Amino acid sequence: MHRHVLRRTAAFTTAALIAAAFSLLSGVTPAAADTTGPVITLRKPATVAVPTGAATGVAGTVQAALQFTTDASSVATQVTLTIDAQKLAQIADVTFSDNCTVTNSVATCQEYFYDDNPTGGGLGGVTELTIAARPGVTPGAAASYTVTGTATAGTFVGGSGSVQIGGPAFDLAQPTQHTGLPVGSTVSEPVEFTNTGDRPAAAAQVLLMASPGLTFAQHFANCTYSSVPDDVSAEDALCTFAQPIQVGERAALATAVQLNVTSAAYYTYLDTLTAPKGDAFLQQMQAGRTWTQGTGSKLRLDVLDPGTPSTAPAGKVSLPFADGSNDYRITALQAANTADFSVSGATAQAAQGDTVQLDFSMTNTGPATIFYRSGEPIGVTVVPPPGTTIVGSSANCRPQTVDDPQTTAHGPYACSESYLVPAGRTAQFSLTVRVDQVVPGAQGSVAMAWSPDASWRPPFDPNAADDSAALTLN
Repeated sequence: MHRHVLRRTAAFTTAALIAAAFSLLSGVTPAAADTTGPVITLRKPATVAVPTGAATGVAGTVQAALQFTTDASSVATQVTLTIDAQKLAQIADVTFSDNCTVTNSVATCQEYFYDDNPTGGGLGGVTELTIAARPGVTPGAAASYTVTGTATAGTFVGGSGSVQIGGPAFDLAQPTQHTGLPVGSTVSEPVEFTNTGDRPAAAAQVLLMASPGLTFAQHFANCTYSSVPDDVSAEDALCTFAQPIQVGERAALATAVQLNVTSAAYYTYLDTLTAPKGDAFLQQMQAGRTWTQGTGSKLRLDVLDPGTPSTAPAGKVSLPFADGSNDYRITALQAANTADFSVSGATAQAAQGDTVQLDFSMTNTGPATIFYRSGEPIGVTVVPPPGTTIVGSSANCRPQTVDDPQTTAHGPYACSESYLVPAGRTAQFSLTVRVDQVVPGAQGSVAMAWSPDASWRPPFDPNAADDSAALTLN
């Protein structure tokens, strides 16, 4: 399972250029190494905020994981990192992952990178810092740590990370879940949060992300809007409130979020994120989209409880939450709707010893878009005609049992589309078979893979008549 359960993680900025620019400013330079090998670059660590005892509902410690990139198409190297946390140790207690040895707050850590195809140039590391505020350190204090290193093959480019003591923490109340929403109706979702952190924020932002089947019924002048049809986050709104949020303050949108339930709705969701303006994770969530300013009236943020004024400086970095509290909430809004998935088969002629490609498909005829938030793809199960051996397939088809020669040769195969299939979308699949024996009218099959034994089908698709089709050969 994967997708679309989003959660707050450290937001990272990639690129060797940034690390190189930092080295010029700070004196952190790449260690001498084999310059003919790959360049391993530390991604710029996100600034993290560590709570004091005055914060509630937040994690007592913060983990800062190091991540890396490379310019190489394949990597096989050992990197020895040196992490100097002496400045950080003045305001925080720092421990390191088990791949490190530590002397006087300077850690030596071993990383082993072996990757034949780094996805997007990214390399997963194991080095991690666990940070806790030292007793008596006041919110607003900050310090940095530096990372240098050497590689057995290639060059390592280091950098620096920053840690702040204290921060805001906008704990969201869980909005109301709904089922059976009529298509064409409008549903209201209140948004309320409390700053349970130990520092105020100078301003607040609320990011609203609606999945396909929901659109915003209102547009406000202090919100920007972004639309990406057929994306898991199809309609987004980012609302900014230029007012301080004190420690302990409880606030709510003066007008509940109004969402239109469209003909594409079935499994729909509203994701809500609250953060101080300038929060790095929220900025990361906005990246790569086009935003348009709203032109309606101004949306107010009402103060329900003013909290307590603080002498601590305002913060922009959110504290991490403990279990049960969160600044990110997911609200399920299920519509009363249907979607009819149908499949097409194939017919072909081929002599003994020939190969032939069987093309077939799956279509969501709608009206609803289907979004499996768990990440489970929607697809079909395919059995080839008898007397054949499978010698190839489209990239979206694979043996149902991996690494089994019998299944690879004779099926069944699983052919998958996505966990989000918009109404009107057709997925094309193919199997290429060799005819070992001519069997007149030989029939294989393609069928919707609703369950392994066909004993269950989803309630949104009541029409079973078009769920299967024949693959006919000769």
